Amino acid sequence: MKIFGERVKTVLKELGKTQKDLAAALTVQPSTLCEWLNDHNEPPMQIIVDIALYLKVSTDYLLGLREFD
Repeated sequence: MKIFGERVKTVLKELGKTQKDLAAALTVQPSTLCEWLNDHNEPPMQIIVDIALYLKVSTDYLLGLREFD
């Protein structure tokens, strides 16, 4: 899911948000989020949905199934 982490990081930057902001919104430890974004672990499906909602993009975009949302 390497593309997932890259896309989340890109959209966070575009929105002027940090990984710490996202971790707080998801109520997860920043280290847990970092593991997901660096392809060390995969987030649960509901977290993928929550990240997409936070970033206002589709899950398809985050998962690399669509180019631009």
